[in-house]
Amino acid sequence: ALSVLLVVAGLGSVGIGNAWGYFYNGADLLDFQRHYQQFRDNESYDTSKFFTYTGYVLGIFDRLESRGKICAPSDVRGRDILEEVSQYLEKASKSWSEPASDVVTESLKKAYACQ
Repeated sequence: ALSVLLVVAGLGSVGIGNAWGYFYNGADLLDFQRHYQQFRDNESYDTSKFFTYTGYVLGIFDRLESRGKICAPSDVRGRDILEEVSQYLEKASKSWSEPASDVVTESLKKAYACQ
């Protein structure tokens, strides 16, 4: 029992708080997206920020699609989804102070609107 307690206490000390996406805004998301782009361009990138971007965006995509809020084609790839959000972020500077979840949701609703 003590070892479990130590592991749980240790998780708090290594920054597990960063897993809570509602602390992110559009500017944070843009920073994470730049590391995704650096990966795509075979440049040096921060692995943590790369995975934060991909996991965050694809997680919101899954949530929206499962609830029928967006209608993506059946052959859509993760790369396509990430690129749609990347393009939106590059153009939407007004969204940088908004919650990241709102920015991603708006981007995906525009890209994969149901007819």
